Amino acid sequence: MHLRFVITVCLLVWGTAVTSQDLSSIPGVPQNALMFVDSVESKTGMEGLDPSKIALIDIVKGSKLKEKYGPRGEDGVIFIETVDFARKRYTRMFSEISPDYARALQQYKTDTAFQYVLDGAPITTSIPQMLAALEKKSIDSISVLSEDKLREIKAKNEPNDKLVWVAIKSKTTK
Repeated sequence: MHLRFVITVCLLVWGTAVTSQDLSSIPGVPQNALMFVDSVESKTGMEGLDPSKIALIDIVKGSKLKEKYGPRGEDGVIFIETVDFARKRYTRMFSEISPDYARALQQYKTDTAFQYVLDGAPITTSIPQMLAALEKKSIDSISVLSEDKLREIKAKNEPNDKLVWVAIKSKTTK
């Protein structure tokens, strides 16, 4: 069972309040879970992590964890991704899905000049957190908007300094 969405929402709504407390105080979070930060096992838990630098907390429970991690995984596994790590992961994933995105990323070297639009709504806050929560299986398409489409969208939205607009369409959108 994944609690990715719940924890991501908690981070977005409550910000540092959730991450500054012990995760085991959140219902459904295993107390003796194995913890990984940016794919590296953490012996100190969340100690020393700046809550504002956390993009995603993914909590996984289930019998298959014991197969993968042995007895240490039987109480569950908590995966924490920092903003920088999450950005590398989702830009790599988006590049695999969309060659146009890969070209734009190669041209600008970073996605800080990108305005992401998820299912028609521009993402304006908590961008790394929102994008880190996306999974490849839930994405229908990713496209870099043409100049014509970009003018049309910019006319409807608050002006900003973003040079590349990226439309992400999820599979749940009809």
